[in-house]
Amino acid sequence: MEILFNSTVLASMLRIATPLTIAALGCLLCYKTGVLNLALEGVMLIGAFASVSVVIWTGGNVWLGLIGGTIAGGLVSLVFGLAVVRFKANHISSSIAINMLGLGLTTYLLRALFDTQGQIRPKIIDKMPSWDLPFLEKIPVVGKALSSQSPITWLAFALVIACFILLYKTEFGLNICAVGESEDAARTAGISPERIRWQVIIIAGLLCGLAGGYISTVTVSEFTENMISGRGFTAFTAVVFGGAHPVFVWLVTLLLGYADAVGIQIELIGTGIPSSIVKMFPFILALVSLVIASGTQKLKSEGGLSRSALRSQAEAAKQKQA
Repeated sequence: MEILFNSTVLASMLRIATPLTIAALGCLLCYKTGVLNLALEGVMLIGAFASVSVVIWTGGNVWLGLIGGTIAGGLVSLVFGLAVVRFKANHISSSIAINMLGLGLTTYLLRALFDTQGQIRPKIIDKMPSWDLPFLEKIPVVGKALSSQSPITWLAFALVIACFILLYKTEFGLNICAVGESEDAARTAGISPERIRWQVIIIAGLLCGLAGGYISTVTVSEFTENMISGRGFTAFTAVVFGGAHPVFVWLVTLLLGYADAVGIQIELIGTGIPSSIVKMFPFILALVSLVIASGTQKLKSEGGLSRSALRSQAEAAKQKQA
């Protein structure tokens, strides 16, 4: 039991969940406007490459690297927005195109700019200092895990709160939800769906660029071809599994991070249990939950149709009697 629940595992869980949380929040905003943004993978990959590149060019400054990755993610998202908002292209096809662009572009630029292939590691990189908060260490078990996290992990937590306030307490958030609920109704109310979608797509790109930069400069301090390894799709899964609610999405990313952390711990200890089996649990749970949610929604819809039909029959009978 100690293998599954200790400060080392919890600290690793928070580190692994950080980029997933940041990317998932950007995806969530797009999802709320009716945009299926599956391009997270490619945008994160370009953000990761840009961050390492800026770190190399600035002599190891990781903060400037993160800023560079964030800006790169926003620029790439403009291409996605141009496709889905301006030219009304299919969201999934456009997402696949951006993901392929991210993989091909980073591979090409790695060879063109640095004359290497496969991976590149900065010779000098400033390690991002952890925030040691002594008052948190007094909390049993989780105290040590919380007191040694990077500023970006705390930023991810702040972004969850900010996203919740944005969506449910501000006019801009209400406009986002209105566009997703009914584009025609939103347009009638004087809201421009195109403008709102452009804004959330750019925000999502900035967040994904930051998430990719965190992976390459803080987590591993290098760039490797296709290093995102499905994290973008995992972030989208978290959005669907979490019901597109900022807090629930954050909890799902923690669950996914916990599974990875436990898998790493099992590999290090050498218990003989394949870590891949442990990593499957959250995804199996997500699949089961999605099936249940879909079935429940279908039953509610059928029940609503049945009640509507009964009311219509009752009204028709009353009219005949009259």
